[in-house]
Amino acid sequence: MKRHIYIASLLMLGSLTFQSCTKDFVEKNTNPNAVAAAAPQSLLAPALVSLLNTNLSRNLRINNELMQVTVTVNDNLEIQRYEIRPSESESSWSGWYVQLTNIRDMYQKAHAGQQKGYQTYQGISLILDAWVSSLITDMYGDVPYFDSNKGFSENNLTPKFDKQEDIYKDIFRKLEEANGLLKEKVAVESANTAMDPIYNSDPEKWRKFGNSLYLRLLLRVAHKTETNAIAKIKEILETNAAEYPIMQSNAETAALYYTNVQPYMNPNFTMRDFDFNRSKGYAEFFVNNLMDLGDPRLKIWATEATLGVYGGMQSGYRRGNVPEIQSTLQLALKSEARMGNMMNYAELQFIIAECGIRGYANVDASAANLMGVKAAMEYWGATAPEAYLTNPKVIFSAEDSETQKLKKVHLQKYYAMMFTDFQQWYEYRRTQLLDLYKGPGLLNNGKMPVRLNYPIIVQSLNRENYQEAVNRMGGDGINVKMWWQPSIN
Repeated sequence: MKRHIYIASLLMLGSLTFQSCTKDFVEKNTNPNAVAAAAPQSLLAPALVSLLNTNLSRNLRINNELMQVTVTVNDNLEIQRYEIRPSESESSWSGWYVQLTNIRDMYQKAHAGQQKGYQTYQGISLILDAWVSSLITDMYGDVPYFDSNKGFSENNLTPKFDKQEDIYKDIFRKLEEANGLLKEKVAVESANTAMDPIYNSDPEKWRKFGNSLYLRLLLRVAHKTETNAIAKIKEILETNAAEYPIMQSNAETAALYYTNVQPYMNPNFTMRDFDFNRSKGYAEFFVNNLMDLGDPRLKIWATEATLGVYGGMQSGYRRGNVPEIQSTLQLALKSEARMGNMMNYAELQFIIAECGIRGYANVDASAANLMGVKAAMEYWGATAPEAYLTNPKVIFSAEDSETQKLKKVHLQKYYAMMFTDFQQWYEYRRTQLLDLYKGPGLLNNGKMPVRLNYPIIVQSLNRENYQEAVNRMGGDGINVKMWWQPSIN
């Protein structure tokens, strides 16, 4: 029992290394004839694969049910009815914190090392740290951050929980540092470039991703005047753009393209067909909007309900009234290469469009919106029909209000972020600009949850710090608002 508790506590704090390399890592650290520690480049790919597999798994199970992408036929699974069991929190928490240890080790080893290109690995690790840390705090609110991931190095198994506001400030600091490090364009050793499955160790592409991620997170907190986020958005997009390069095309999208050859396997590749596409169907909201728009991605993502006809299921149906499955996920998605998305170019364009609409920067919001539409289609191997690009439901008109323009942008952004961790949910919580359907069986007083509970293991093994955070936030329920949560929710 003591052994199980100890292991659990390590998982809680993210102090284990990636599972696939644990044995080799231990051997290297105990063999006097071997290297003293794993090189930073060796930590990169295993961490990315693990993180993206975790994200995709949780996306399919939680995000897609909340955001009316899919509807389960399991009458006892209440996520699509806005009720989430506390046990659902465990997987994301442990998956993210375990790999955050490896990411921060990458920075430390690169900082201490002298090999060519180690400065670039520092920059990469800072960007990944910002990415993972934002996922964690946006899911739970106040979380261990400054003292986290020190279970091995400092034997700290009960880190304090930090305020989300302070976490965001430090995330922005890390992205600034990464931009400066990668600006030098220090090439890594040629033998190590392929150890990066995202950008083949190209410092400029990582820099562009880091600054694009910066915009995602700045926009998320732009309504919090104390962050000065709007001024930074303007600097990145307008007044000092040369110092903050951002992604320029789909070729610079931050994604791990699955080859389905180990270790880069789509995590759904070996899943039973029934578990993948017959235990759930696409939701009405998801299918209806694609059909109304004449979107060519519908046939890429969905099967026909009957010959030549697509259909969706009611989300939030009453218990005991399970609707018949209509269109389901295409089985080809089990082996699809494009499911390992971190942030794509289309999302960036929709961010720019929103910034233009809200007046955060002097940019052409209409052009960015259409660029995002085209890029989102192209990412999935489709071409936006001309009629699509002139559809009044897509393009802006002189009569559109700011809200109407934002609704158009966010519907397109919703589809652009398909299979991208929890970004659809995070963005809906920020804006509520999607006109999601309200099913008759919704629980939680019909309110969309705004966070997940802290994992049960955290409540038991780090009780004092957990309780302090809960008291500060006002509870540990799925409706407890975090620092950046706008008042509209």
